[in-house]
Amino acid sequence: MQCALKFACSAAPPSSASIAPLLFSNTHNKKKKLRNGCSIRAELSDDNDPLLQAAINSASLRFHETHRQDPLFIDPYAGCFVSTHTQMDMETKAKQYCIATKFIDDKLLSTVNHMDGLKQVVLLSDGMDTRPYRLNWPSSTIMFDISPLRVFQKAAEKLDGVGAKIPQRCLFLHVPLETPNIQETLVTKGFNGTRPSVWAIQVKNGYPDAC
Repeated sequence: MQCALKFACSAAPPSSASIAPLLFSNTHNKKKKLRNGCSIRAELSDDNDPLLQAAINSASLRFHETHRQDPLFIDPYAGCFVSTHTQMDMETKAKQYCIATKFIDDKLLSTVNHMDGLKQVVLLSDGMDTRPYRLNWPSSTIMFDISPLRVFQKAAEKLDGVGAKIPQRCLFLHVPLETPNIQETLVTKGFNGTRPSVWAIQVKNGYPDAC
């Protein structure tokens, strides 16, 4: 398994054009052209949505790590995403992924704790990132999650069902990956380009992935 990390601090948001290549393309409702010139539209379900399945697979790795005898981190919410039918080769996939997860967790908290005033965090995720809920964020932290809307909505329902809450005096906002202008949407939701911000993306097997 290959796991690449991209981590940056910035005083201004990158353009949508620079964000898009880092993220997976929108695969919902793909059209397939037939030989006779007609086209059909493939509707994605939970079972055949590759973005949803990738997010669930990553949650499975976090769930597995959480229940080890000496875990690198604890994700108390990963279990709400994991199906009892999910089967993965944990031994070969978990190690690098979980080391990367621990590194990003620590780096994010270390960075924001050295920021004065408003602390801005942008997570480019798979939609099932539990960091806003499971990390001990300082007061005045505002977190933006850029991820596929369908996956994020399903994750939000699951998290709400288990009573997950972000820390007090913090704010968590979602920016759909499908948004035509991500930079503009970030600003509309309150992102301040004149203040420092920290951006994080965790990539696994070619797909952005979060924990």
